[in-house]
Amino acid sequence: MTASVEAFFTAWGLADDAAREAQITDSLGASIFYADPRTEAPLTDAASVVGYVAGFSQMAPGMPVTVPHISTTLTFARATVQFGEGDRAQHGQYIADLDDDGKITRLVGFVGTGN
Repeated sequence: MTASVEAFFTAWGLADDAAREAQITDSLGASIFYADPRTEAPLTDAASVVGYVAGFSQMAPGMPVTVPHISTTLTFARATVQFGEGDRAQHGQYIADLDDDGKITRLVGFVGTGN
């Protein structure tokens, strides 16, 4: 059920634009709502989400993005996401709504892990 969440975030580190777009698009459901602390307004279509992630990839080319922890309740997932490695790593917490196929329909991110 959480494979789409992991695929979505690992796509952020892909250098190949087409591969990144395909992996992101495949992880999203028929509708999408995406928001995090860096979005000015929610992103509500796949093309906007793909473009947003492409901007990250341009600013931090090759930066690994991993999902060290995911927990679920019904069709909801809470993911801890790590951007980068070592001392410079940053963490975020994301809450995802998943459709019946496990695809992301809503994803809201927060800075840090709430500690």
